[in-house]
Amino acid sequence: MTPRFPVPVAEVLAAAGWYEGVRVPEREVRDWLNGWTGPGGNVPLPAAEALREFGGMVVHQYGPGVDMSRMPFRIDPGAGRYAGRSLDAYQARFGPTLLPVGEYDLGRGRLAMDPEGAVYLFWGDLWKVADSFDGALIALIEGRRPTRLDPAPPAPPAPLPPGEPADEARARRLARRHAVTGTPGAAIDVVLQEFELGWLVSQLFADQAPLANVGAAYLIVDRRNGLVTMMPPLSPETVLDLYRARYPAR
Repeated sequence: MTPRFPVPVAEVLAAAGWYEGVRVPEREVRDWLNGWTGPGGNVPLPAAEALREFGGMVVHQYGPGVDMSRMPFRIDPGAGRYAGRSLDAYQARFGPTLLPVGEYDLGRGRLAMDPEGAVYLFWGDLWKVADSFDGALIALIEGRRPTRLDPAPPAPPAPLPPGEPADEARARRLARRHAVTGTPGAAIDVVLQEFELGWLVSQLFADQAPLANVGAAYLIVDRRNGLVTMMPPLSPETVLDLYRARYPAR
């Protein structure tokens, strides 16, 4: 009988608390599912089954992999609650509905699943990790490079969502609420840089080593409506240009 996971992968999963037949308490699973759809909503079976078996699992790893570095990740839909707008944008561009299922690289990336069970990584761009959750676990633990999805032609500017205008004090509170969560590896504070549409937010981390936080995402707080948007870890100038194109001044 062919084993479900390669032995080194199974050992990493076992160290994270998984074993064949383990099940997460149904109440916790229901809370996660309701967070996606609301009570009584319809959740694709592959996503529900993945949470019943692997929900809450944290894999601590670093080092070289097959063709990219192995990075830590955790399975927790709540970790993706602030990536909803980005996932919606990728859904509009590429087609599949994407449900957040966890985070990657200490929150710098987000893991998501489509209704067929394929797993994707939002890490600046959208990447396909594998066609199944088991395959994604193998790829993430072995350090296999995901496949970047080709971007479609730029979409027209999005309508600005309604909301209450923000001054700098409110922008700082909103940014801290999103970034400073108290979870391991999360930011400990934020730095705001004002521009014409609002504030570009950089995250500050406890580890001040020069390369410790390379790849950390930016946030933008829009002064017009208090909208908080997670942006990819590109240069600040590129991030601002992307945001201006998405929500231009009117």
